[in-house]
Amino acid sequence: MIDGFLPILLAVIISFAYYYSNKYTIKHEEWNKKIVSFSAGVSITYVLLELFPTFTESALSIHKIVFISIPIGFIIHHIIEKEIYMHNIKRELVRMLTLEEHVFSFVYHFIIGIILVTFAKGSATEALLFSIPMLSYTFLSNLPASPHPLKIKALFLSSATILGTVLALIWKMPHWLEFSLIGVAVGVLLYTVIRHHIPFGKKGKTGYFTIGFILYSTLIILSWYI
Repeated sequence: MIDGFLPILLAVIISFAYYYSNKYTIKHEEWNKKIVSFSAGVSITYVLLELFPTFTESALSIHKIVFISIPIGFIIHHIIEKEIYMHNIKRELVRMLTLEEHVFSFVYHFIIGIILVTFAKGSATEALLFSIPMLSYTFLSNLPASPHPLKIKALFLSSATILGTVLALIWKMPHWLEFSLIGVAVGVLLYTVIRHHIPFGKKGKTGYFTIGFILYSTLIILSWYI
């Protein structure tokens, strides 16, 4: 029962975050720095302490070739973004980046929906630990994009996680494909957190980044003994 209900519930929550992140921005600069720094601490901790080790254990039991999915996720995101910056004049750049954001986010959130089901099959704890950084990724990644004037289009884009979850529930996916998608998610999340979320130089709040690391690493370590 929980295998189906929990991923659907988490997918709905992430979809709501996706929809409303395109409508609202964090206007207070200090709060923006604190939230981004805290979220970056949570996300990078989860990737390095939980997501990557979980992926590694399963990938080794399948075949080493599955590891290629991590650089694929990282490189695809980098190449798409780089091509847009290199081949578009300034007045077209914002429009193209917005388009890339929406298309890439839809595909990535579709994959997130599939992964939610994979982790829920393992345990509710795994699914919950995965969903929190995904909520952070969803909210912060979509803030810079231009909101859609058409509600129907915004609703469709925000439904990506739910659609991915439903597909994974009705189709028994091969084990190698499930964990290849997790590898892609690791690569994309690494790129996004390192490239966009971790504040560089004088930006951000080191204390909030550290708090995010301490809290989430404590939560993850506790989950190992539950």
